Amino acid sequence: MAKRSLKLCVGASSGGHMTELLGLLTTVTRWPIQPSVYVTTREIWAKKLEEKGPTYIVGECDRNKPLKLLITIWKSFWFVMKEKPDVVVTTGSLPIAIVCVLAKKLCKAKIVWIDSVAQLEDLSMSGRLMLKYADLLLTQWPEVAAKYPKAEYVGELQ
Repeated sequence: MAKRSLKLCVGASSGGHMTELLGLLTTVTRWPIQPSVYVTTREIWAKKLEEKGPTYIVGECDRNKPLKLLITIWKSFWFVMKEKPDVVVTTGSLPIAIVCVLAKKLCKAKIVWIDSVAQLEDLSMSGRLMLKYADLLLTQWPEVAAKYPKAEYVGELQ
């Protein structure tokens, strides 16, 4: 039986999270493996990612909009079951945290969470959620890493 190659999923929400992710995809010239699939929250960003490979949209949500949250959970579940990622690398936020939790629970995926550079005093709410699930949780501020034993600081995304 042939061994399948590792499936790397890379994703982020719209706005600053995606800007940081695109910077990461550009500046890290030697990924151990190339991303196989991408996930985001809005069509405008999906078009940019589709140039790199298959891309899925799970939608935007927050804790104050329960119906959108349920829709995002459903789309994330469908994505994870279809793609079965082995590793998820993300710059966040809540919709992608849902993807991470489902990938961890359903596929035993490894999770790399990079909290936003905008979070200079504390981890984001999603970052704090991911303390329980992430295999590697990075913050872009040494002061934030000092507050959380599981968080690491290795520098800022450029």
